[in-house]
Amino acid sequence: GPFEDNGKYLYNGFIGAEGFAAHGFLKEDDTGNMAISPGTSKMLTWFFQWAFCTAAATIVSGAVAQRVKSPAYAIYAFIMAGFIYPVVVAWTWNNGWIMKVADVGYMDFAGSGVVHLTGGTGAFCGAAILGKRIGWYPDDPAFHPHNVPLVVLGTFILWFGWYGFNCGSTLGLHDAGTGALAAQVAMNTTVAASTGGIVVFAIRYAKLRKYDVPAMCNGILGGLVSITAG
Repeated sequence: GPFEDNGKYLYNGFIGAEGFAAHGFLKEDDTGNMAISPGTSKMLTWFFQWAFCTAAATIVSGAVAQRVKSPAYAIYAFIMAGFIYPVVVAWTWNNGWIMKVADVGYMDFAGSGVVHLTGGTGAFCGAAILGKRIGWYPDDPAFHPHNVPLVVLGTFILWFGWYGFNCGSTLGLHDAGTGALAAQVAMNTTVAASTGGIVVFAIRYAKLRKYDVPAMCNGILGGLVSITAG
């Protein structure tokens, strides 16, 4: 909030003006106990968005790894978490100005645009500012991925975490309907990741006649990010 008189869109369309520092999260009833309102609590929503916010902030780390000092990355993470991500969420999921564009609204089930595009844009800007890695020659085998098992392990860890990312975006498992929706989300997530990996693997093999496992892992991640939109 605050919202317009119709209670649907943000009044300023840019960023909310309430809830900072957990203001209004806890309310007491007449007996002095915490009043629990039915439905999703603000604490739960905060924790859910915290997880998404950290994902947007850490996406950049892969693009600037070993090329920036820790204080510089800490400053970036503070700006992303405190100012960039909250504004993007206010524009989209919190019924900001993007919801009014062409009167079609905004659909992003689990953050393909809100989280990954935001983080990817930050990563692109960081890499563009830093420029080409000094002493890096992409055609030199010494610079090719050299620990494929760890690449695969990291991919499977991300894939496993994605089920919490996507299925958790149902925002509830309190009845058969939401349970069925979460099951469908899990199935779609699995099919998208598998398809992305297989397609990239087949294309690389057709071009190089080699089994490019790191490229397959990139394809898996591409499929996961794509299906996150819905």
